[in-house]
Amino acid sequence: METLSEQLTELYESKWNGLMEQLEANGLRDKLQCPFLISLLRSGQKKEEREKEQALIGYDKWYAQKGTSEHEEWYTKADIKIMFFGKEPNGWERDNAEEHLDVGDLMATYEDFLDDNYVAIEGNGGYFRGGSQFFKRGINGMMAEIKDNLLSAYPGKRVSMIWNEISKLSARTAKGGGAVSVEAHGIEKNFFHVIPDEVEILKPDILIFFIGPGMENNKYYNYILENFKLNGKPNPLPNLPTGEDVIKLPIEGVKFAYKTYHPRYAPKEANTFHWKLYDAILKDIKENIDQLLEKE
Repeated sequence: METLSEQLTELYESKWNGLMEQLEANGLRDKLQCPFLISLLRSGQKKEEREKEQALIGYDKWYAQKGTSEHEEWYTKADIKIMFFGKEPNGWERDNAEEHLDVGDLMATYEDFLDDNYVAIEGNGGYFRGGSQFFKRGINGMMAEIKDNLLSAYPGKRVSMIWNEISKLSARTAKGGGAVSVEAHGIEKNFFHVIPDEVEILKPDILIFFIGPGMENNKYYNYILENFKLNGKPNPLPNLPTGEDVIKLPIEGVKFAYKTYHPRYAPKEANTFHWKLYDAILKDIKENIDQLLEKE
């Protein structure tokens, strides 16, 4: 039986050449970061250990040992699976003049990212490391809150978390990344429309979109609508300062989905502001968790 990562590989490879041809034809390939491709494989080794073993036995042999379903169980055996979405990749891989990266290269980048940033906790899942450059202003705290508090009433249950981006493409900027042009997004939409299939393959229970406020005037919300079908009307969570702070989205095929501010949004008292939003999401999940778990 194929691993989930092998299914993702087939998905990406089926669309890769078409995407690259379009980016090159429109002079965009060297203006964008590489597409954000995900994988579930975790070797359980930190960078120094990985590189030492790869040098010793060769990368192909090392990968053959690690590319098994056993190394996806941190995700597949979880009782609650959560997929977080940012806006677009920031500080991700870039092609260089000597070499164009391919699907395998970019999935390996994500696998290294998981090994170096995902903290696995025996018995109840894990969360992303607080010191990672990829996670700022409370996302890690929210993940730890889910792990520590949400499951405290459900002994023996496990939660897993995975990171994604609602835009697979990102501009190259001095700061690392940024929103793409309408032209570039159109190419992604027409030639690399993979997010619905990623979700179908990985089957997360909960989606949380860190894309900021607004609906029709928020292009990232429009990206959500391009990728998902809503069964009903989006509803703001109660007891927050405005109706824009956290929106619950009735996405088809997913138990719960939420849209809220990006963690880099920095109003006065930013930490307090973001935690109000995260606590509201956690409260709603707790109130409805019986749809996901049977309490013991």
